[in-house]
Amino acid sequence: MIACGLAGGFINTVAASGATVVVPSMIGLGLEAGIANGTSRLAAVAGLATATWRFHQAGAIPWVLTLKATLPMVLGATAGSLWATALDDHWISLSIAGSLLFVLICLVTQPTRLLKEDDLSTSTTDIQLGPSFYLLMTATGFWAGFIALGSGVMTLLVLVLAGGIPLKTANILKCFVRLSSSLVALLVFGLRGEINWLWALPLAVSGMAGAHLGAKLALGEGATQLIFRALIAVVGLEVLSFLWRLGLPQNLMSGLV
Repeated sequence: MIACGLAGGFINTVAASGATVVVPSMIGLGLEAGIANGTSRLAAVAGLATATWRFHQAGAIPWVLTLKATLPMVLGATAGSLWATALDDHWISLSIAGSLLFVLICLVTQPTRLLKEDDLSTSTTDIQLGPSFYLLMTATGFWAGFIALGSGVMTLLVLVLAGGIPLKTANILKCFVRLSSSLVALLVFGLRGEINWLWALPLAVSGMAGAHLGAKLALGEGATQLIFRALIAVVGLEVLSFLWRLGLPQNLMSGLV
């Protein structure tokens, strides 16, 4: 669990979707899926808080832009958390696999826009955010509160493709945005009694260590390329993992035999 927390905190900071490591690991070790979903939220909060503090110390967070993106995310996460048990597990898995496949297609087909470097002559206060951006951030917040898996990558895509924010800056901004939505989800799951604190605490402590290391890399030279490659790797593994869990590879092999 400590190793999973380290990996989850690192991935959440350098790219996104650290829950991809944490949640399946807890389920594999015997925790119920619903409890694992809730328990993972404390690790997410601890890791994202650590990353946010490191980025703030470095003076790298554009706070005005960050707060504009945070409000719709929190509103969506509140609604998503309240509806977290509304769907059957099978349909949830199908929805996750479909959304991750869509995200992977966006990453592969939009590399130029995603790899755009920060223009130092342009202030982040000059970035104009339209109605579509706020609508998409609210929808992403709903997904983050509902399931969390894949929501970090979706947040980055909305920030970059709909908000016009360079990937390196968007990745830094994403940490506080997702911290806020994760706090809402943590509160909702905690009030429902769907958190195993004995599992959550070691995950949270190790997640903070992983996030600290990830923040150092995310602030360094070549961070944009690192973030982009990490996103491709994480989302690709997520898609394969969910397809395997849905039994599609096994069904395909059976059909061929």
